[in-house]
Amino acid sequence: MNYSQLPQKELIRGIKFWQNPKNKLNIVALNYIADPDKDPERNGKEWYEQERSITPKAKWEKEYEWDFSAKAGKLIYWPDFCDFNPWTHFIDSFNVKGELILAGDFWQSNPTALLVWCYTNEWILYIIDEYYKPWLPSVTAKEATEKFLHIFQSANPWLWLTEEKLKEMDVDKRRDLYYNTFQIMVIDPTTRAKNRSTTRNWEEIPYSVKEDFFDHGIDFELWNNDVAAGITRVREYFQIGKNWKAHLYIFKDRCPNLCWELQRYKYKEQTEGQERRQNDPETPQKKHDHANDALRYLVMTRPVHPAEVKHVVQTRVQRDIASILKPKVYTNEWDVDN
Repeated sequence: MNYSQLPQKELIRGIKFWQNPKNKLNIVALNYIADPDKDPERNGKEWYEQERSITPKAKWEKEYEWDFSAKAGKLIYWPDFCDFNPWTHFIDSFNVKGELILAGDFWQSNPTALLVWCYTNEWILYIIDEYYKPWLPSVTAKEATEKFLHIFQSANPWLWLTEEKLKEMDVDKRRDLYYNTFQIMVIDPTTRAKNRSTTRNWEEIPYSVKEDFFDHGIDFELWNNDVAAGITRVREYFQIGKNWKAHLYIFKDRCPNLCWELQRYKYKEQTEGQERRQNDPETPQKKHDHANDALRYLVMTRPVHPAEVKHVVQTRVQRDIASILKPKVYTNEWDVDN
């Protein structure tokens, strides 16, 4: 979330304090302008102009201005709509055991996002690794296999894998490796379109991205691409339960691109008339959504987590009042408790 969009006004220049009304967590947001020597309106004009002139625009927006240049639009994952909070849901990586799932969103010029999810028996899901790079499926499959080496080693310790052994594996062995490591592998259903071609037996035939991944080791299943349903499910997993824990956490040191996208995923800006009607469909911007799309596919493979309803113990007086207010059915002149 942009520093300027935090709901609390600045108490001191560059510092905002905010309390999440749902879980009562206190948050302090610090902007670089809190330092007088970096604030262009105080002593930092020279530093500000020098840094901005030598820093690439994308990096400046990401690290210094928190993407202030992005078009207006409501953020999809933020406390206005759910319990998502980067200070809560982005955590340091640790060794976690559970059911492994692989989800992908494929692009050729934009980044292809592959996310690895570990689903524990405590109904908690951890995003433990990512692959984020624009490439052809054949290259992506090979690179991803090498990148996820530590995952394969922990899931299949009897294989004694090394990077050299991985490179020596043929396609069938790589496919078996993925199949034996991941419980399920899902991808955007648009990858089934035969919009490519390949040559087999000296004949050119139609070819899909899904088939290309399969021929290079990853047998993806086509999955649910309902955007609204996926966003709702992700929000549910971000919710803080009665034990002050969420059902979804992301390893920030292994998944920096997913963390970056989650804080910038927005709905399209609506016109004044659309906002007044409040009846137009909410459509996410096609921006900062590659890892977010993979996250949606991944979460939709999981069931809705159990409802956490607090059991309220009534006092004797409350029970008596409830008994008195209990509805009755009248039959002739006699009343009978329902």
